[in-house]
Amino acid sequence: MVQIISASDSEKKSNRISITEDYNRKSNSAIKQVKLEDNWTFDINMLVTYSIEQNQYIPIESNSFLTGLVSGYNWEFNSINTNKLNPNGKAEYIANGNLKWNLFGITVYSESKTFNGTIE
Repeated sequence: MVQIISASDSEKKSNRISITEDYNRKSNSAIKQVKLEDNWTFDINMLVTYSIEQNQYIPIESNSFLTGLVSGYNWEFNSINTNKLNPNGKAEYIANGNLKWNLFGITVYSESKTFNGTIE
């Protein structure tokens, strides 16, 4: 008789970060997408949601995720620092996270990543 025991962390990170709690929930919103990293097999993407109040785009939350061939990889989005979109529709950002490489569910390597650039 063979018994296989498996355990996993029941608390999964959602990779969603709240930036601004104080905003008008009845206002229109817009979402901007940024490709943080473009790899051969997968990409790291980030979405930033803005509340549109009196022609100002105020960042309210951000979400980051992997796309492509992501088997064996886990992305943990840790932080984002950004501001309102400028009148030209651009904003600077700094985002941090950890990319974990897993083999049979066990993390064999973890790499801290920092990205900076412009949201357009």
